[in-house]
Amino acid sequence: MTSTRVLLVLLIVSIVARAQNNPVFKKFEYKHSFRAPNLAQRDGSIPFWIVSGDAIASGEQLRLAPSMRSRKGIAWNKRAFVESENFQVDISLKIGGQGRVGADGLGIWYTSQLGALGPVFGANDFWTGMGLFLDSFDNDGQKNNPQVSLMLNDGTRSYDHHTDGSQQILSSCQRDFRNKPYPVRLRIEYMKNVLTVHVDDGMQPTPRYELCMRAENIFLPRNGYFGVSAATGGLADDHDILDFSVFSLFHEQQKPVAAAEQIPQQEKQKYDEEFERQMKEYEQERAKFKEQHPDKVKEDDEYDPNKYYEDATARELRLIYESQNAIHQVMQNMDQRLAQIQQAQISGGGAAVPQTGGAAPAAVAGGASFQQHEKNEVITSLRDLTQSVRDMKQYVNEIFTKTYNIDQKIQQGGAGGGVDSSMHQKVDSLLNELRTVRATQVQTSGPGASSNCPNVSCVSSTIFMLIILVQSVIIIAVVFVRSKQDKAKFY
Repeated sequence: MTSTRVLLVLLIVSIVARAQNNPVFKKFEYKHSFRAPNLAQRDGSIPFWIVSGDAIASGEQLRLAPSMRSRKGIAWNKRAFVESENFQVDISLKIGGQGRVGADGLGIWYTSQLGALGPVFGANDFWTGMGLFLDSFDNDGQKNNPQVSLMLNDGTRSYDHHTDGSQQILSSCQRDFRNKPYPVRLRIEYMKNVLTVHVDDGMQPTPRYELCMRAENIFLPRNGYFGVSAATGGLADDHDILDFSVFSLFHEQQKPVAAAEQIPQQEKQKYDEEFERQMKEYEQERAKFKEQHPDKVKEDDEYDPNKYYEDATARELRLIYESQNAIHQVMQNMDQRLAQIQQAQISGGGAAVPQTGGAAPAAVAGGASFQQHEKNEVITSLRDLTQSVRDMKQYVNEIFTKTYNIDQKIQQGGAGGGVDSSMHQKVDSLLNELRTVRATQVQTSGPGASSNCPNVSCVSSTIFMLIILVQSVIIIAVVFVRSKQDKAKFY
């Protein structure tokens, strides 16, 4: 048992080492491929491909057969695949319709000659090469459709539709490829006479391939042609190809030599010398032109691409620096303006009190240094202050009215239930204070009123508003408590 395990490990190691010693190289062949978004040209043709039948090519997809009855269409590559004996084909397609069951299906071909319209999924019968079929309809009633099947033909056999080619197909797998949320992807690989087919289920945006079939000792014709076709019958589906990418596969020994390596060393040296000679002649002519036409000579940095283009990092840094510089400039301007206003106030002997009622502001010594736009800004500020004082006056009048109403209600309540004399004294004192403040506001806000307060000490607007709010809250709280007690006695 131990010897068997050792032999198995040695076999695996030899296989891995052989695979590493013989890597496979892949090269995209654009002359045998087409893909979105620029799949077709403006006239509806695909470069290097023949499109015929009911097939319609657009910029996003190739619709081989529309969801209409008895339609068929084909697309065949004009150029034979001569780049390599091995290949890989990645196909992205969508097949679907409104019915629960669709028909007939889609075919992927690699044949020794160009195909034509015919009965086998839209293409001709008796072909020579490979045909990979995505069969949607269950003709033989075995309930094994939709399925992916492979059939090889030497040009002498006819495909039997009634049995879905059950006696002719080489290998198959049952996969549901209709009405999927994402395109269904297939990967066909032919390497060392081994053909493998992987299929994606189309349920996620990134492909998740699963092995569908693997066939050995497959001998496909050399220099063959790729093609796709589709057909509908009594039932119909849309058959769309979104991507058909062909890659040539090479071993290390078969890897194509680069064009630069194919040039002999002597010719390469000759070309390098020719390039150096032409560059020297160019520099001489340029120096001569500078001497003859000094007024038309451009600076050396005119030919520097960095002068006209900047990368994303440099552009981002430049924008950040410009924005920070603009913010700094605004802050400096604001600091200068504040310093000027402060200096003007100091030179004028103190801050000027704004006059309400449209009176002109007090003269400020050194005001002659003010410019016209600065005077306009000062006048605008004074107007805003005047409006604020007027709003304050209106607010005080509202408080006086509400307090008077509360006093009337308290007096009415005292007549019915009785209110102690201390409460009346507090309310009366509060009313007297409010009347005094209102009279002061009227005197200071009226036309020709001065900014001095001869009988009442001046307080700031913030402290005054706080006092009014505190007293109002106290009055409302007392009234609320009294009313609750009266209600309790009543009931």
